[in-house]
Amino acid sequence: MTKMVKKKTGGRKMNHVDTIIKSEAIFTGLDDAPFKGAIAISGDKIFDVVKGQVPDDWSSDDTKIIDCGNKLVMPGLIDAHFHFFMGTCANSRYMTTDIEKSTSEEDCIRIVKEYEKANPDLNRLMGWGWFLANWNGAPLPTKESLDKAFPDKELILFCADGHTVWLNSKGLEACGIDENTVPVSGEVVLGDDGKPNGILMEGAGLIALEKMSDFSVDVMKEIYAECFEALAQRGVTTISDISVPVLSDEYRELVKRLKQMEEEGLFTSRLNLYTRLRDVPDYGEEIALREKYGKDGLVRYAGFKHVIDGVTSTFTGLMLEPYSDKPESCGDPANFEKSFYVEAVKKANAEGIGVRLHCVGDRAVRWALDAFEESNKANNNPGNKKELKNTIEHIETIHPDDIPRFKELGVIASMQPFHLTLDANEKIYRVGDERVRWEWPHRSLLDSGARLAFGTDYPTVHFDPFENIYSAVTRKDTDRKPTGVNPEECISLAETLKCYTVEGAYTYDMSDEIGTLEKGKQADIITLDCNLFNIPEDEIPNANVEHTFLSGKEVYSIK
Repeated sequence: MTKMVKKKTGGRKMNHVDTIIKSEAIFTGLDDAPFKGAIAISGDKIFDVVKGQVPDDWSSDDTKIIDCGNKLVMPGLIDAHFHFFMGTCANSRYMTTDIEKSTSEEDCIRIVKEYEKANPDLNRLMGWGWFLANWNGAPLPTKESLDKAFPDKELILFCADGHTVWLNSKGLEACGIDENTVPVSGEVVLGDDGKPNGILMEGAGLIALEKMSDFSVDVMKEIYAECFEALAQRGVTTISDISVPVLSDEYRELVKRLKQMEEEGLFTSRLNLYTRLRDVPDYGEEIALREKYGKDGLVRYAGFKHVIDGVTSTFTGLMLEPYSDKPESCGDPANFEKSFYVEAVKKANAEGIGVRLHCVGDRAVRWALDAFEESNKANNNPGNKKELKNTIEHIETIHPDDIPRFKELGVIASMQPFHLTLDANEKIYRVGDERVRWEWPHRSLLDSGARLAFGTDYPTVHFDPFENIYSAVTRKDTDRKPTGVNPEECISLAETLKCYTVEGAYTYDMSDEIGTLEKGKQADIITLDCNLFNIPEDEIPNANVEHTFLSGKEVYSIK
């Protein structure tokens, strides 16, 4: 157990600090190895960081001292790709994630039946996690089986990748979806009878996603608090909502409500909000939101997000060449043609707002890089010298010619290592032996000089950072066996931790405040129950957090 001392006398009042954290293994994010030393916290800031012995004049009678021995101390973890509204729902009793274990359509229904039995008061049953890759190549399900099993309740079941939604007739009705529904993008799939068959593809699923935040204020506070507690227990101090909500009056009210909850002390994590890139004459509304909520507090408006393609599991990922197992298709853009992204990115960057683009397929990645290149040219911003936080999300496949373009254009690669495990080697037969070499190319991107930030895409996979860290370092799955075809894309532990701290802060445009342990920065600090640098790699997922500090406040400590 961590040794804690409440008081130490003899301090000089002028250097009084509130908390001192001592350890033989402090990882600041500035170097590649931890050192013996101490961190002092005063108020919400890091008062100082020293190597070696603690200065005598740091402590007073009221200083709290935490002696971590040889356990690791490091910056709070920053999840660079997180879906807050979906995630808080998925973490609550209002949604089951057990369906991620389902092995077939019938098995999924069985699991939801068990969930219904345990929650008889819920008239809307929601779930997250079914995945065709785990259903032995089965075709997409339809509403027929759900209607038979649940004739009287609304069913809304989200695929693990978030790009397909499966509903029953009651669920379609609750979402206001019928044969006349025309989504902004994506598809309401129709059956032979011309009626919706229960499957929403890509952008059409946003209609159902709104139900994940369709709660009273009291329930919202309940599920947010539960999620924040769970995040603090895993040392995650900064997240985002990186869905693609439309900037509307309802959304502005939601942001206002979030800020009120922050003032009430509900938030124990930083939250960065993104809205959908729009085809409008100007971005005055987004600029106003950024000016009001862009720099202060835990809840901030951060910029734009949009989706170029879908996912390879349903052949909606946009590829440069045909799918190996569907040679008649290269996928389709999930939303718009390339010209939309080029012009919209130019306009957003001209206003100093960064853009984050979802790209799974190699053609989508190229489209995004082309858009950022055109924007740099149009805005007199060679190499992104203005350091706009333009990112490409996911990058599950890429053409090797495009890897050096990230550094050349100043584009951040925002990736999720555990998705390699989630993929269950599906890319091997989706894109073929030659192209699969470039799946999740972490090492190649870093070696090219690209900035690489890590997240989880929660609730696509759990927000547990240590499984994600393990995946990046070893490219092994949850059975601790190698997965994927390119073990040469492993990266070191120090590089991985920086992707989870330093680069996450940069992605959120918060490098001056968080991401490293330095004098004057916000005191977002975690302590672990081990030193990740001196344990066997296969033990990394077993690491636990003992203390989590957010702006100097201890928001979690091990009991």
